[in-house]
Amino acid sequence: MDIVKKKPKQSKFSLKWLVALAVIASVVWAISYASTSTHKVQAKSVLTDQVKRGDLTLDVRGIGVLVPREVHWVATEVNGRVEQIYIKAGATVKKGDPILTLSNPNLVQTLEEHQWELEETEAQLNAETVALESSVLDQETLLINSKLNYESALLTLTAQKTLLDQGVVAISIVEHEEVKIQVKQLLQRWQLEEKRFEKAKQNLAAQKLAFTARLKRMKKSVARIQHQVDSLQITATIDSIVQAMPLELGQRITQGTNIARLARNDEFIAEIRIPEKQIYQVALTQSVTLDTKTNKVEGKVIRIDPAVVNGTVQVDVDIIGELPKEARPELTVDGIIHVAQLTDALYVKRPMFAKANSTGSVYLIDQDNGVTPTQVQYGRSSQTHIEIKNGLSAGDNVVVSDVSSWKEKQIKAIQ
Repeated sequence: MDIVKKKPKQSKFSLKWLVALAVIASVVWAISYASTSTHKVQAKSVLTDQVKRGDLTLDVRGIGVLVPREVHWVATEVNGRVEQIYIKAGATVKKGDPILTLSNPNLVQTLEEHQWELEETEAQLNAETVALESSVLDQETLLINSKLNYESALLTLTAQKTLLDQGVVAISIVEHEEVKIQVKQLLQRWQLEEKRFEKAKQNLAAQKLAFTARLKRMKKSVARIQHQVDSLQITATIDSIVQAMPLELGQRITQGTNIARLARNDEFIAEIRIPEKQIYQVALTQSVTLDTKTNKVEGKVIRIDPAVVNGTVQVDVDIIGELPKEARPELTVDGIIHVAQLTDALYVKRPMFAKANSTGSVYLIDQDNGVTPTQVQYGRSSQTHIEIKNGLSAGDNVVVSDVSSWKEKQIKAIQ
């Protein structure tokens, strides 16, 4: 008979130890390989630049628009209803060109009533002036008569005195004394009439001044209402382009309502938005290059807004020289502000995340395309370049693209 032989059972304990040893060996090998191997990246996936020495122009860049230097809002001075519209937004107008016409019948009627009142007052004051002048003439007549009476009496007195001095007894002393008294009375009356005549002339002059003031006040009132009636015809105040004209026919508007926004089309400034972190480098009168995508034009900084809006600061730039043909309101432009000119400076294209006047790390590329982290002290910076104070030399090649993920992969070379 056959005898069945049983295989000896393997120990479960020894099998587990073998598996554990294999896993440990694999982990140790992986760690050893990771610490000794060289990881590489493709050259086309990184940006590099060579450190240079020379003159460095520091620029600050921003985006903005062209805006008219002079903008006028035309507003109505009276209440009214839009009766006729002559132009729309976008039209070119000359100073004095009609924009629209308003209607206000009550205002027109008020003007007519004031004009009638003025005419009536002028006629009345003219009549009163004539009466006063006639009164002055009457007083002048009395003055002349008083003078003649005095002179006649004086002549009689002189003749009587001459006869009495010669011893002629035909004239009594009583009659002579009566003539003396009469002469004194006529002299006083003449002097009094002369004073009355002067007062009459002064009264006439004063009344004329009062009449003139009254007429002037009424004429100004009529002129004011006439101006309001004339204001029903809205005209352009400057040679310009109509940027906005929001009214419609039949619309009722009140005094002070904006009618149209007029902007000169031959004088512009640029409003550039600069990041607030770079605005400290910008100063008044710095030169600027404005790029319209078609032409470039020079300018200078004339104003820096003190407020920060959405992380940017507005800088106003005055355009120097001839305007480009494509210049128009709200045209988008790139502004390059030349903030400084460094001579004999060590510089490189600004690495990603590099900050001015700080310390950072860059990857230095050797002759074998190996890369080594290197500490660098930065100086001033522009939008594209940064000054090197310490850590690099002219001719060094460094990686300037984003290397934030290299630490995890331990990049050692570029291929």
